Amino acid sequence: MRDTGGGLIRRGATPLLALAFAFAAGCTTADSADPGHLDALPLLSSESDLRIGDFDDPDLGFSRVAGVDLDDEGHIYVVEGSVPEIRVYDTEGSVLRRIGGRGEGPGEFGGAPSFGVVGDTVWTIDGSLQRITLFDREGSVLSTARAEGVPIALPHAYGYVRPQQMRPDGLFTGSLSMLRSLRSDEPPTGVSPTDSIPVPMVLFDAQGEVTDTIGWAGRPPPRMWRPPSDEPSTLELIEVGDRRMRVPAPPTVLPHWMPLVDGYVAVETPLARSPDEGTFTVTRIGLASDTLFHREIRYRPARYSPADLDSIAARAARGGVGVPMGVEPPPVPDNVDQIARRLRSAMDFPEFKLPVQFSWLAQDESVWVRLAPANEGEETASWVILDPDGSPRGRIELPSAHRIFWHRGDVFWAVEPDDYDVPWLVRHRIASD
Repeated sequence: MRDTGGGLIRRGATPLLALAFAFAAGCTTADSADPGHLDALPLLSSESDLRIGDFDDPDLGFSRVAGVDLDDEGHIYVVEGSVPEIRVYDTEGSVLRRIGGRGEGPGEFGGAPSFGVVGDTVWTIDGSLQRITLFDREGSVLSTARAEGVPIALPHAYGYVRPQQMRPDGLFTGSLSMLRSLRSDEPPTGVSPTDSIPVPMVLFDAQGEVTDTIGWAGRPPPRMWRPPSDEPSTLELIEVGDRRMRVPAPPTVLPHWMPLVDGYVAVETPLARSPDEGTFTVTRIGLASDTLFHREIRYRPARYSPADLDSIAARAARGGVGVPMGVEPPPVPDNVDQIARRLRSAMDFPEFKLPVQFSWLAQDESVWVRLAPANEGEETASWVILDPDGSPRGRIELPSAHRIFWHRGDVFWAVEPDDYDVPWLVRHRIASD
């Protein structure tokens, strides 16, 4: 049904899914007696009580939400990435003002910025223009400056430690956030793949200058660069007629790192070795490379079924190897079934699925871990929520198309597409036990 009757805001408590979730078929009630097991985590539910958006009016509705934050008065700040601008709403969801717009002048953005609200300051980091811009909450520019970051020499590349988020004291924490391969006319970095490569955790001021080094990471984030001793990334292509096709590869087991103002959180998902038990871990590391918490969650592994692998191969056959941005993708080939069979025969997947799809670090430093579906194409996604101290809070199920952008305490905001794929920003409250 076409959803236009709500205008800017639609209210009313709408229960979300809070269904029992088993990561794989065959879980037994015995697992629930194990406090460290996935099935022992309490099931949480939530209700939505505020919707912001519009079906017809692009000045009110959203096209691409790229960030959400709230100020101390409960006003909602949303980055609309297609403009790009920051839209400010009152506590009832009515538009108060807009900040920014596309351009290169003061107060403008080259692309959707990362941003946040600290006290009376709205901070933005524009990766396209490599600059920090501060606004007051009315949208007036307080300062703007380039922030090129600190280069880190890597084998065959340079990494850059750049500002990531503003602290209450007005300084910005930095982390390794970009890699640049060496150009053909540049000399070697002089770093060997077997060298130790510590990465500084630094503070930047609002002018983009480094003010202090507050800690060190022993190595770059594994998904950005890893030593040869780690599992190598493979990219296998096969010839199918006159086409070169990428063979689907299994999800990586490399840890996912999420930077904090005082360290980082790492989520690790090793491959399970038996059908009886697998584990994934969430670890918080401090500035002195000390472990602040380490949580292990056990689960019953799910095997890749023939239907799962066939579906992966068929999807790759329809999509090909991908094309550069701005290049028209090739048409779906007539012999897509033949290509899928060739890809399927070349695939090399492990016996068991990884338990985690991805993870997200919330504004209150709680950790949300999205579990991989037990079957391809499932319409719901199960999340594990850990409190800021690492204590597992529980599991919650949401429609798989929903994207969570903000969470603090019992409230979270998610972007939810309607039946016409129009995004709405929706506030949810996690029900009390």
